[in-house]
Amino acid sequence: MKKLILLAACALLFRSNAAAQTPFTLVSSEKKTIKAEDLTKAEAENVIGKIEKSTLTFTENEIRLVVVTGPPDDMLSYRIQGLRNPTLAVPNGAKLKILFVNMDDDMRHDLRFGQVAGSFPMSPEIKDTAGTNRLTATEDGAIQTEEIVITADVPGTYRYFCSVLGHASGGMWGNIAVGVKPDDKTKPPEKATHKHDEMADMPGMKMDDKKPDEPTKKPDEMSNMPGMNHRDKTMEMSSVANIGDPMNRESSGTAWAPDSSPMYARTKMFEDGGMLMLMGNAFLRYTSIGSDRDVSIAGKGSRSRLDAPSMFMVMYSKPVAENSQIGLRAMVSLDPLIQRGYGYPLLYQSGELFRGQAIHDRQHPHDLFSELAFTYSHKFKNKNSVYVYLGYPGEPALGPPAFVHRLSAGNNPDAPISHHWQDATHITWGVVTVGYSFGKVKFEASAFKGEEPNENRWNFDKPKLDSFSGRLSWNPAKNWAFQVSHGYLKDPEPAEPEIHILRKTTASAIYNKKFDDNRNWANSFVWGQNYSNSQYSNSFLFESNYDFYKNAVFGRIERVQKSGHDLVLNRADEDKLFWLGSYSFGYVRDLVKNKGIDIGLGGMMTINSNPASLTAHYGGTIHAGWQAFLRFRPSKMQH
Repeated sequence: MKKLILLAACALLFRSNAAAQTPFTLVSSEKKTIKAEDLTKAEAENVIGKIEKSTLTFTENEIRLVVVTGPPDDMLSYRIQGLRNPTLAVPNGAKLKILFVNMDDDMRHDLRFGQVAGSFPMSPEIKDTAGTNRLTATEDGAIQTEEIVITADVPGTYRYFCSVLGHASGGMWGNIAVGVKPDDKTKPPEKATHKHDEMADMPGMKMDDKKPDEPTKKPDEMSNMPGMNHRDKTMEMSSVANIGDPMNRESSGTAWAPDSSPMYARTKMFEDGGMLMLMGNAFLRYTSIGSDRDVSIAGKGSRSRLDAPSMFMVMYSKPVAENSQIGLRAMVSLDPLIQRGYGYPLLYQSGELFRGQAIHDRQHPHDLFSELAFTYSHKFKNKNSVYVYLGYPGEPALGPPAFVHRLSAGNNPDAPISHHWQDATHITWGVVTVGYSFGKVKFEASAFKGEEPNENRWNFDKPKLDSFSGRLSWNPAKNWAFQVSHGYLKDPEPAEPEIHILRKTTASAIYNKKFDDNRNWANSFVWGQNYSNSQYSNSFLFESNYDFYKNAVFGRIERVQKSGHDLVLNRADEDKLFWLGSYSFGYVRDLVKNKGIDIGLGGMMTINSNPASLTAHYGGTIHAGWQAFLRFRPSKMQH
């Protein structure tokens, strides 16, 4: 009896040790970039397997394979010796030398081997698996590869798969039988209709498990995960502000950018579907403006300055039901610390106060907290969605995306001089916005505090909902974003107590063209009009930014009408309107790029113009300014 118990214990111990053994062991790995001709040579060195339907059978103990990601119309798949996601049959103890090749031009992929029971979750666990790292997309003709050597150590049927969020569950996997014959039930995943999307490995994706011969399902029938739309295999990250919008459309507040806009951000995805995103930029620069005017305010500031305009943003979203999501947004600026209350020199700029005096020819600093907002959104059975945005502070539905969020202004350190005609309400102490989106068209309305932030940039102003606005947005195609908006602001300017009601009207057209991963062209045209005390004043802005490889050229053209009161002139000129111009052109060269942070060295020239009637104040009609800077921002999101 004792012998039987001892024998059973030994058998149990042996079985436990065997079960604990991982099926695959990584022996070595090496990342490398290759050219197309190198790939052809590598494929010629393949150990050729015996093809039986969708199975490749090998009898060798050392097997050399090239595994390539699928073609553009089927990127969520692998190709091995011409077969799509074939079942691999290899001897027990076989050593596999695998060259994994990511041929995708905008998505990351990897190749993992291990035990996976049942269907794949959105984010497969890679503990106790062996395989490659996630390889970035192909760039400049350099194909990203990793060569690994693994051993198949335990008999059984396992899987190889891509661990990037949503890829394995979308069909990027196959079977591998080690020392056993694949049975008839071991089949590779069927090809699903797939629309290639540059946000494919991000949370909030839109997916569909539709088979080629199945009729198209309604979107609500294809939803099996919060934050997902399941249409045509489109894998698309949802906006924080509205679950029904793609993330690339997200901009300041609830404003829309073109869907094709690239994003410069760092992200982290969580198992519960949550997503954390970090964005921002900062400029360390020296700037000098022209003219002979004294631009100091309360004895502070001159026409040149070493400073560092900055903006940092954190966004978080989390599904709370199958078709609902909450979002949090926070934006801060170091302006109160670095710029101090009197801001930086910017010819013809106007608005807000310092030590009780109206600021002129300087850009005021932004508040420490520029946005603290909560959103709730819900997606209906069709493309429609509804959302609520609460900000303290926040941005109402009025105007285009604020300049600090526009890609066309991303390399320009200066605020537009037309800022207070177009997007000055981007920091408002108290905002409630309700919006309804039809997919490409959106209506929204806001109640908010009309008064501008006070001159204490560190505190929280008293909230109030005494003003109103409405906005119509239209994104007819992925490269375009249009909006028209109107606002009714009560007592907006502490510096102008005589203005009790200000009506603001804006319209904008934003165009973005992505040529490839290394070239992007962003453009914005904005018109803004202020109306108060029976007087209209208008502003026009066109700005453009062209990124190509490590370079960028950018520019801005502005024409704006400002009163003598805006420019803090003498009493005789207070009610007169003057057309002012600002014309800037700049260049940036990235010294560090795609390393998690981009650091660019740049410069900008600005020509300003005013009518001859202002010569007595500015010392002429044409003035030149310049600046040199270092620009810091997160690298562009790679997929």
